[in-house]
Amino acid sequence: MQERILSQAKNWGFICKIDKQGKYQILPQVSTERWKLQLAEEEKWLLFVGDIPQIFCHPSDVLAFLERRRTIKTFTPPNSLRK
Repeated sequence: MQERILSQAKNWGFICKIDKQGKYQILPQVSTERWKLQLAEEEKWLLFVGDIPQIFCHPSDVLAFLERRRTIKTFTPPNSLRK
């Protein structure tokens, strides 16, 4: 399940990495946002806000959280292609 979450997070443009302790993390697209998600157990992620742990999240909650926060990039054709 964690692979699915990490894959979807990457597809939506979030930063996914492994910290010094070997734990998976998902970071926001916008560097001024102060949250991160960290895999705590096999099926639980821990939400941090400002480096303070807040709440454990199930995988479905993580996907819902990320979906609400993703930046949707839409294609805008150049002026020469517009009709």
